[in-house]
Amino acid sequence: MITLSEIKISYPQKSETAAEKQSIGLVIPFQPSMVDKKTIKSILNYTLEEVQCRLENKYQPEDIRHVIDNLKKIFNRLNYNSHRKSVAIIVKPDEEKIIYLNYSGNPVFYLDDRFSLLDLVGNSDREPEFELLWIKNNGAELHEYFNNSLHKVFSQTSALCDEDTNNECLMQRISAIVKLVNRNNDKPVFLYSEDDQQANKFFEIFPYRNILFKLNLFEKQERDKPTDVLVQKILSRWPHWQSMLVRGQITLAKKNQTIFSHLNSVTKALKYYNNGILLIDEFMKQEIHQNLEDENSFDATKKLTDEIEKFLARGNRIEITEGGLLETLGGIALIKNNDTVYASVGFSGRYKEEGFLF
Repeated sequence: MITLSEIKISYPQKSETAAEKQSIGLVIPFQPSMVDKKTIKSILNYTLEEVQCRLENKYQPEDIRHVIDNLKKIFNRLNYNSHRKSVAIIVKPDEEKIIYLNYSGNPVFYLDDRFSLLDLVGNSDREPEFELLWIKNNGAELHEYFNNSLHKVFSQTSALCDEDTNNECLMQRISAIVKLVNRNNDKPVFLYSEDDQQANKFFEIFPYRNILFKLNLFEKQERDKPTDVLVQKILSRWPHWQSMLVRGQITLAKKNQTIFSHLNSVTKALKYYNNGILLIDEFMKQEIHQNLEDENSFDATKKLTDEIEKFLARGNRIEITEGGLLETLGGIALIKNNDTVYASVGFSGRYKEEGFLF
């Protein structure tokens, strides 16, 4: 169920200035469960300054002040008990929306007459998040990378295992922990070990090897501080790893029969409150945006974007992939979580399907 704490809508009643008729869309880093209030206030103040700067060449100072004052009121209503990672704010002449999102990224500013939440999300640069597993001779460490830093979440030694089954036991324990930490397979898992035999053994045991990627360090100075070097190697090729993750997720979802593809099936799955990861490639995103600009297809497309909005508000994630990556899936796919149940739209461009099912 969507609650008012996740989507809040109000309808302004007063007469508006020209600037107040300007539609504004924002995505702002907002994670009060992890970030102190002073830092959040600084981010919000930066957002106000940026909006004001972008409006200065279009409207009178008095008109802009009304817009900024309204944003300040919206910011004052933000829920500091939220455990989400960012917030989307949409201000249009006939409505205001606050939607808490479960991903972190750089701020997004959208000043336009017609846009959807998908436009905001699609233009947001996500911060990298991944698991880094370091297998040693007598144990292992699991680290998580988020909020631009690495955090150790687990350490295991072989001392807890029987001597006869030492290696096998250790690998099984590590595999179980990685599956628990990354239970929805929404992050890539990087594996490093100086012992190739150990790395290969884990690769054989781990059931989700499609999202497991082995890394090597060849220089001695690199192996002195392996985690620091590995993080830099991963970040330097992050778009590549994102694409590899998507391919691996699709392969696993097909194997587990937890994937919906093509517009009709995905739209129906969204309508029946399936949760998970929604993949949309860049070509499909552009097509959806174009249909929102077309009067003949606006109403049907708006129903789709409304379902996507509810999907995000439930704490799910959207990934915009490179154009063409999802071509065999019709440009869009929903990989559902294991705890959700399954109970569309006609596009004239690259991806076409018969009729919306609403």
